[in-house]
Amino acid sequence: MLATYGTAAAVLALDQLTKHLVVSRLAGRPPVDVIGSFVQLRFTTNSGGAFSLLTGAPLFFGVMAMVIIGGIVYASRRAQPLSVLVVLGLILGGALGNLCDRLFRGEGLLRGEVVDFVKVGIWPVFNLADSCVVVGGLLLALFLGRAERDKGQAPADTASRADPP
Repeated sequence: MLATYGTAAAVLALDQLTKHLVVSRLAGRPPVDVIGSFVQLRFTTNSGGAFSLLTGAPLFFGVMAMVIIGGIVYASRRAQPLSVLVVLGLILGGALGNLCDRLFRGEGLLRGEVVDFVKVGIWPVFNLADSCVVVGGLLLALFLGRAERDKGQAPADTASRADPP
């Protein structure tokens, strides 16, 4: 569990630090080109979810973040191996980072907007927390899919070794 919570703490700290820097240095300014206009840093906020879905529903996303956080805390008590624990930490840290925005960057409890600042090509603007949730979710699916595949092959392999032809 230390791997999960340590990873989550690191993600949360980096996410909040980058958002603080963006708010203090980019708010009210034009985008900063990093790699031409393909990769930019730009200040924006989002009250909705990924791709600005359900804009104006921060309460829904705040509650969903709390459900995800609770699920990860519960699952991390039994999760193995270390790679899965770290991936759970990525997702947990990202969910906490955006939940903090919804809690503290608005006019009421769970009414805040998430700070986004990375623009890559045609993708909507996102932040470090978003990246950690997406990458963590993809890695978790990959690891769990691999574990299921390996579990499904183990009995056949054991049976073929136990029974001579």
